[in-house]
Amino acid sequence: MLANALLPSIRFCMKELFAPVASIAILCYAADASGQGNQRNQLNQRGQADLGSRASALQLPLPPNLLAAREAKNPMEALAPFLGIAFREDGGIDEHGKYVLLGSPNKKFDAPGLNCSGFVLAASRLLLKKNITLSAAVRDRLGDSGHGAALGQDWDFGWDLLLNITEGEKRVLLLPGGLTSDPAAGSGLSPRGFDLHSPSTWQELPSRIRQNHLYLVSFNRPTWLQGYSFLHYHVGIFMRASDQNWYLYHSVKKRGVVRENLANEQGRARFLESNANFGSARKHMFIIEVPL
Repeated sequence: MLANALLPSIRFCMKELFAPVASIAILCYAADASGQGNQRNQLNQRGQADLGSRASALQLPLPPNLLAAREAKNPMEALAPFLGIAFREDGGIDEHGKYVLLGSPNKKFDAPGLNCSGFVLAASRLLLKKNITLSAAVRDRLGDSGHGAALGQDWDFGWDLLLNITEGEKRVLLLPGGLTSDPAAGSGLSPRGFDLHSPSTWQELPSRIRQNHLYLVSFNRPTWLQGYSFLHYHVGIFMRASDQNWYLYHSVKKRGVVRENLANEQGRARFLESNANFGSARKHMFIIEVPL
């Protein structure tokens, strides 16, 4: 019933099904049974070799409300202008600095608005000083999530997005137990990364998040959503501000772009409560580290 309401177009962030706390909106992936998925395929064809050009932050095209980020002296200052931007379903910024819809980039907006994927892409451009095109960002890397895909259309959109953004960077995938690997060596199904609700995750992960590094995270889980069995459902950015504090930056419904202090025990507890597991279907975090 709810699944049918999501179709034909579900390239947006929404509340987790049956989430016990409704303050966090987290189903952020791209799935479209009506034709926008075909547009993603068209973008793929144009974007496979178009990763964007290296540029200084001063040269990156930006909308007016983000121009201050060009003068940022550190990553936290670069992310500050994003805070408070309203949530827009499918909202992103194209490589020309215009607010658009990720699935329909010809639809442009004067008012700011980003979903979780749009925020991660726009912020990553600034932090990596790389003008990543929309076509490069949305590429279906393994060709396993198009229309009619066995696991559901765009089930691994978050995984694709993170790998596409970090293409060509000195990236590593963080794994539990102090391990790392090549993030492109697996697939959207495996490895899944850190168990979101395991106590060992929160004992280990804080020491793995370092200053002057970008951490892109894709939250993933098994799902009972009609037509799907597994989803990369939300994306965000981890950033360490100091020895004491590190944050999750993301865009969520009703709140827009916000940051959560995961070093704060109460803040972390609220975040985890809002992202509870469903029965035996455990949620994980796929985390790519890139030095800045």
